[in-house]
Formats: sequence, structure tokens, C-alpha cells
Amino acid sequence: MIKNSSFKDEYFIILKPEGEVLDLAQYLQDKLHTEFDLYPDDIYPEIHITLDRIHQDKLEEAVEIIESMVLKYSKIDILVKNFDCYSFKDNNFLVLNVEENQKLVQFSNELHAKLAKKNISTIENYEEWKFHISLASTIFTEEGQNFDDEFQNLCYRFEGIHTPRECEADKIEIWRPTLDEEIKCLKKFQL
Repeated sequence: MIKNSSFKDEYFIILKPEGEVLDLAQYLQDKLHTEFDLYPDDIYPEIHITLDRIHQDKLEEAVEIIESMVLKYSKIDILVKNFDCYSFKDNNFLVLNVEENQKLVQFSNELHAKLAKKNISTIENYEEWKFHISLASTIFTEEGQNFDDEFQNLCYRFEGIHTPRECEADKIEIWRPTLDEEIKCLKKFQL
């Protein structure tokens, strides 16, 4: 099982979807926020796909690895079809599942292997990693907001719904786990 992320110790390597996938995810995120008032000050988490998590003190080493890899790869195809719900500790997530494909798996496995070899990645069992786009979560919600009952109902509403969308993604970034746009992005890369 993948361990919970540690916001105080980790940075996130993310892939930014575009086009139809981004449009759908932003639309649903906005509708969910409107219905459940999830995020303070109407500031939502930016739509992304997490590829890996790294130790904060290994940032420069991670940058070197990613810089070497983006030279070998071009855009990565992204396909989303259905939804899923996760609960970890006190956090709930409604996500769009990202379908695995050859280029996404090849890139992410190579990235993780290089990060793991140098003890940069914080994910121990990467073979269990599920690519997804979070649409609603309780991580950044107002403190003390109880979303448990509504979350279960929300999951039932999305069960079995298929919304196939696809795009290409060519932007990778390393992020701090924050909603503050001024300090979130630590480094940008182009495939």
C-alpha cells in the first residue's frame, strides 16, 4: 500500500494535462466546489497528475534526473475514462482515473527507478501507484469541515460513469504542497 504523503517533508513531481482532459477536470472541480464549498477563498488545487514524490532535501538531484529524461521523451498521451474514490487517514478523494499507456508507464517507471536508485523518491512500492487527477479532496478544505457523509454520497453518484477524454501532456513541474501559486512551483520542464 502506498503511504500517505508528508506535506512537511516532500515535494511532488507532476505532469500537467491539457485540452479536453483539463477542461473536464476543471469543470467538475468547479461544480464540486460549488456544491460542497470545499476550498477556502475559492482557491482550488491546480489540476495535475502526480508522477512521484521526493524528499525535499534532494531537490537538486531530482532536477538533474528530470533534465536528462526530458531530452529523451516527447509528449505523453493522457486518457481518462472513469472515477474512483479513495480515503487515507482523515482525507477523502474523488479522482479521475488516468489510464496507463506505454509512454506514460515507460517514462514514470524510468523516472522512479532513477529517483529510487539515489534514494530521492519517497514512494517505496511504486508498482502500486495509480495515476489519477484529484477532483475533490479534503486536504485543503476548511479546517474542521466534516465531509464524510457527503463524500460517500458523492462517490455513489459517480460510480459507473464513463467520461472518456484524451490529451497530450508535455509539461512536468516540481511542486511544494501548497495552494499558494507564488511559491508552489519550484522547477518547470518541457518534454
